[in-house]
Amino acid sequence: MPSLYALLVAINTYPPPIDSLDGCLNDADSVEAMLRARFDAESLHLLRIQDSAATRQAVIDSFRSHLGQAQQCDLALFFFAGHGSQVPIGGQFSTVEPSGLNSSIVCYDSRLPNGLDLVDKDMATLISEVTAKGAYLTTIFDSCHSGSMDRAPIRRVNARQDPQPASNYLADPAALEAAIRNLPDSAQYTNPITLAVAACAKPGQSGPHILLAACDTDQTAQEYIDPTTEKNHGAFTYFLTDTLSRTNGGVGYRELMQLTRAAMSVDVPLQTPKVESSGGDHMLDDLFLGFDAAAWTDYAIAVFDNATNQWQFDRGAKLNVAAGDRYALFPLGVADADLADPAKAFTLATVTQVQPAAAVLQPDPIPALDEGSQYKAVALDASALDHVAIWKKRLALTNPNTQIPAAAIEFTFTVNPGAPQAQSFSCPPTELVELPYRNVQESLYSTPDGRPTYAASIKNNGSTRLYVTLLYFSADYGVTTDLLSDQTQSLDPGNQPIYTHAGSPLHASVPGAATETTDYILLIASTDSFDVTLFAMDPIGAPMQAACGAADPTPQHDFFTRRIALHITRTLQAAQENTVRREAAPTPQSASEAIARP
Repeated sequence: MPSLYALLVAINTYPPPIDSLDGCLNDADSVEAMLRARFDAESLHLLRIQDSAATRQAVIDSFRSHLGQAQQCDLALFFFAGHGSQVPIGGQFSTVEPSGLNSSIVCYDSRLPNGLDLVDKDMATLISEVTAKGAYLTTIFDSCHSGSMDRAPIRRVNARQDPQPASNYLADPAALEAAIRNLPDSAQYTNPITLAVAACAKPGQSGPHILLAACDTDQTAQEYIDPTTEKNHGAFTYFLTDTLSRTNGGVGYRELMQLTRAAMSVDVPLQTPKVESSGGDHMLDDLFLGFDAAAWTDYAIAVFDNATNQWQFDRGAKLNVAAGDRYALFPLGVADADLADPAKAFTLATVTQVQPAAAVLQPDPIPALDEGSQYKAVALDASALDHVAIWKKRLALTNPNTQIPAAAIEFTFTVNPGAPQAQSFSCPPTELVELPYRNVQESLYSTPDGRPTYAASIKNNGSTRLYVTLLYFSADYGVTTDLLSDQTQSLDPGNQPIYTHAGSPLHASVPGAATETTDYILLIASTDSFDVTLFAMDPIGAPMQAACGAADPTPQHDFFTRRIALHITRTLQAAQENTVRREAAPTPQSASEAIARP
């Protein structure tokens, strides 16, 4: 068993004028109990600092001295429960912080005279120092530590008025700002900590880092009363540790957050926890506090909604769930292998109402479900559904009852961007574009094998924020979700457009020895955030890629779609030459190569 170095920081009692909290020490108790149950005494190295002992300098020193002991193949965990806030940048990081504010956690002495918050850039420096040794670090923040709040904060205090002096940063601000500014694909990071950690990472040397955050950037981290013990906890920590206790181990980060979000959706609907990795989304499939990839099975999460007195689950019309569909419901702790056998289900249920991202279930009366439990919901005919039929259903996704104006989204597609013959099309009205291979002698503008390139942009011309994604449907019946830097991106009205692949051209290609193919791009625009990874499919002939995440179950969502077909062609000679190259070339591994189909 690997060694785990854990640092737990919890602050209930702050000096005036900061309001004290009730559940942070209980959170630390829960996390400590979880760790002691998972690791033996020889493997677990745990340090806990709390209340008046949790000064800014103590947190920094403990991070370095305790977590700094973790070496390659060791695990490290930093947990913080307390207030979060923001700090003016004061001239530092002006090119990477358009808001003019650093996110921060509030230590015990942060708001005393001459005190300082612990800002995200300093937290990233500490994280980078630990991961530089090859350790696998997980950070968990049960606080409001970013974004602007429009509701009464719970674990958040007002932003400071005084910036942090440059001399007080743990790393040279100018050097760190330059590293962040020069980070490729920086738009994929929505959390300032993971962005800065990614900028500091040493290729081939730094260990992984995964961040779990209690809420989205425009939400508050709330406290929650354990109905059994009547003790206060952070809502996120309570449902996170409760989920871990109710699973049989072997849960990955992505699945853990899906389960936690589903549990919170009933009692804490205005708080959506987030997970992000500074080393790539593939790390989210690793076991929680482990090294190996976790097993994953495609299922939804069914929960009982006390407000509506109905069972619901986290899929809806966006994934072509329809009224009348039948699902098998399994206990949360069921073995993954048993999910394929409806005979081992606890009971069955029928979909009775469908919303864009959620559906209502009517369970069969016998046996009765436990309204305080969660269940894994698997479509009864999932194993028998034809791969092509699923692909076609997802491509045909539409919402004829949408209230979003058609002009709200400006979707522009450009063929061979940057080349003299570049052409741009608006969708609508364009529904089909031609992408012929080019003469390889056009070396300035062409790829070595003449593949055409393309780019797309999306702009919100409406009056409300929209969440958008682009799905690529390839002719081999695969669906990929990584055309945008962040798989689902929010667009505020009138802001600058967002671009595919952070503005870099993408390659279109014809597979194998064929001379033509038709692929499709599907745009989805929604009034609420949703989990696009649920659409992903491996190409036909490979196991279907499982759904990875949970859609937002909040009712009254609205969405609309647009489709554009890409007719890609090449000469027979070019197809034959490509076959020779493919036989000699290694299998692509990088994200950019994987997206080239895209």
